[in-house]
Amino acid sequence: MFDAFAFWLLEELANAGSSLFDLSKRVSFVYLISASIVAFVLLWWRYGNTGLNRLRTYFSWRIWWHSSSRTDYVLWLINRLLLSVIIPKTLTQTVWISWLFFFWQEQGLSNLALGWPDMLVVAIFTLCYFLADDFSRFFVHWCMHKSPFLWAFHQVHHSATVLTPFTVFRTHPVEGLLFFFRSLLVQSVVISVFLVFFPYQVSLVQVFGVLVTTFLFNALGANLRHSGVVLSYGEKIEKWLISPAQHQIHHSNALHHYDRNFGVMLAVWDRIFGSWFAGSDDQTICFGTGQTIDHLGPWGQYTQPFTSFFSLVSHRVISLFKKRKKNHRPTANQS
Repeated sequence: MFDAFAFWLLEELANAGSSLFDLSKRVSFVYLISASIVAFVLLWWRYGNTGLNRLRTYFSWRIWWHSSSRTDYVLWLINRLLLSVIIPKTLTQTVWISWLFFFWQEQGLSNLALGWPDMLVVAIFTLCYFLADDFSRFFVHWCMHKSPFLWAFHQVHHSATVLTPFTVFRTHPVEGLLFFFRSLLVQSVVISVFLVFFPYQVSLVQVFGVLVTTFLFNALGANLRHSGVVLSYGEKIEKWLISPAQHQIHHSNALHHYDRNFGVMLAVWDRIFGSWFAGSDDQTICFGTGQTIDHLGPWGQYTQPFTSFFSLVSHRVISLFKKRKKNHRPTANQS
């Protein structure tokens, strides 16, 4: 029994560590290095030698070994173990795609027989897959900020007082589950629909086995989003693509930055929902929520959200009970 547990534990920890070498993961060494190169080139081009000073936080040991950063690492590893237990191994995208494939057929959907070239179908499928995935990420993220009940758990991610690329893993397991089901649902629906309409023609445009948009996003500096390196794309580009500076604004504890820039890649969704905010190379940001959770260790990061959640639930129940009691109180005429 103990041997099986030890084997499972070592296997999961090894898989977590393999993220550093996996091009499908944002924290791959390749992307960590490419982000520094992108920042170096752009900042040197804009500011010359003085621009290199803006890169210091990316390589600062004090940042990478800050107490907030150490909490990031612990949550990354523990979440990996927890979610591997919570999420059934049989609950895979393949299972859902297969079920949805036959479901759509039962609803009367069938091959469109349009005779489109394979490359055109692949390009359209890749675009639809990307747009559906990016919007769903935005929308779930938006909901986490707008719903007090979801924010109770999402506050863990925003409690980081310094940012490193590993802050992307600083999430509560409840949020991890929510995003897992988001990915499972959205991607399975898109893939299954295309399989029904365009059988034998469905595949994604990939680079080294990674979706082309994801590869470009990661290679061109996605890790700068969770870092102290402030890099704006300029307002014209930022109206379409979320820059590192814009995402850092999202992590700001300043009141005028609250609920801004929810997007992952595209800024279009923020413009539609009215949450878009331009970044600047010269902005100064203080990260965190400004609440007690900012200073809690891993244990507090797991327990505080449940405390906040149940406090909200109890308050809502009491309010509903008082409202119902008030509505049923007999009036003077009735008495």
